[in-house]
Amino acid sequence: LTRSLSITSADQSMFEKAQGERVTLPCTFVLSEEDEGPLDIEWVLIPADNQKKEQIIIMYAVDRIYNHYYAAMTGRMQFTSSDPRSGDGSLDILNLKSADTGTYQCKVKKAPGVQSQKIQLTVLVKPARTKCSIEGSQEIGKDVTLKCASQEGSPLLSYDWRRVVGTQELP
Repeated sequence: LTRSLSITSADQSMFEKAQGERVTLPCTFVLSEEDEGPLDIEWVLIPADNQKKEQIIIMYAVDRIYNHYYAAMTGRMQFTSSDPRSGDGSLDILNLKSADTGTYQCKVKKAPGVQSQKIQLTVLVKPARTKCSIEGSQEIGKDVTLKCASQEGSPLLSYDWRRVVGTQELP
């Protein structure tokens, strides 16, 4: 029985971060003596829509880093370690955007060893200023509709209506 490489960073598989923050998606690994091929580390974004194909976002192969595959993250991502051969293939994503939400997969290959790990990233967006309006004739006995909506915010926003007279809240 041969023992091949193993990913050692399986402690956290879900991350929630605010828009504009940075995140480190962990992918540490240990190699075994049987792993003799060239080291290959690949980060892939798996879209929520399974009609779309996986997107390679960064990779390390033959002692070089390739990070120009995914224009949406160019300049905002990097391997955490300057030398991924050290056993750290973790990925830093800077200045998070809501479109960065998704499932990320780290694949580590060094023949014959191959391992992968998935991490779910959710980027939270604070609500934009709420816009409110009144529809209908504001006369006694007439119906009115009060509307409030915010263009941005995640997770899904909920609204709470109260009637206030002076400093007193009424039901």
